[in-house]
Amino acid sequence: MKRLAIIVPYRDRRQHLDQFVPHMRAYFARDKLDKDIDYRVLIVEQEAGLPFNRGALKNAGFLLAEVQSDYCCFHDIDYLPIWADYSPADRPTPIVWYGAEERPIAPGRTNLVAKHNLDLFFGGALIVPNSVFRAVNGYSNDYWGWGYEDEDIKARFAAAGVPTARRKGTFLPLVHDSEGLKLDATPSPIAQVNQQLMQERWAAGPPAAPEGLTTLTFEVIGRASLPDAVPERSAPWEFVKVRLAGRLSAKQADVLAASAAPTGYRRV
Repeated sequence: MKRLAIIVPYRDRRQHLDQFVPHMRAYFARDKLDKDIDYRVLIVEQEAGLPFNRGALKNAGFLLAEVQSDYCCFHDIDYLPIWADYSPADRPTPIVWYGAEERPIAPGRTNLVAKHNLDLFFGGALIVPNSVFRAVNGYSNDYWGWGYEDEDIKARFAAAGVPTARRKGTFLPLVHDSEGLKLDATPSPIAQVNQQLMQERWAAGPPAAPEGLTTLTFEVIGRASLPDAVPERSAPWEFVKVRLAGRLSAKQADVLAASAAPTGYRRV
């Protein structure tokens, strides 16, 4: 049986964490399609200081879980599965569909929503065989603040000739403010900077040697198991705190300083 590692990038979302942990434990204990999967969960928290870097945290989680798994699911903490399929896939496979159609931009402050093109949506929860993730050198470590690491890795798969699939799972999304859009639904400054970074990086074709797993520098500064007081099914859960080493681009640093953006990550 192939072993699954669920890797969850995290910072400053305690309310969502408190919902995610018991929900996921119950989900994998109940009688359904993927009940018997050999799974573990690694919640990877970025220490305060640098702006949030979701791609780098996913890479760190993969490196920590690689030897104990055969495939990974890179999972946002704000999507709770109702019915989904976490079984092994032979190609990169997003499994979030129903529940991601549209997300509020800023609950209580505007009624505007962000709409996802679900045929292109590559976030939420992505299943990838470890060998395939290694082959493209993982996620980029260069998208600080908000966004475009999902689009970048999708481009990496395409450039490497790796086909993708899609499973239409049903998820409960947890509401929160978006860092990618302003209240009027236009892109936030950091989203614009990261979009430009990706466009420039891929304008002349695939990068010759994309940074990622092999260039990531991080330090584990805390690691603890998450005990289950009343377990329905035993599985390893770990909470790991990491310190990332990296440098923002001048544009990223300037726009984040100017907007006084919070270091926590809130993603549509």
